[in-house]
Amino acid sequence: MERIIEHMEREDLTLSDALGDFERGVALMRICDDHLKKAEGTLKELTKGENGEFIEKLLGSTPESLSPEDDDHA
Repeated sequence: MERIIEHMEREDLTLSDALGDFERGVALMRICDDHLKKAEGTLKELTKGENGEFIEKLLGSTPESLSPEDDDHA
């Protein structure tokens, strides 16, 4: 993206080149957005509950208490 921006800031850039850079930048932004959405779906938050138990939750979901069987997921 940085190279695309630097290229687009050039004064001698043709309209055709600028449009090509813009299209490539949009495509890269979509790829980054897809990666971010996938990562958000797998991120977990570990907090301590009122009774001292650990609570695991996916970001954007409701918390679920960890049981000993879940140790391999923590």
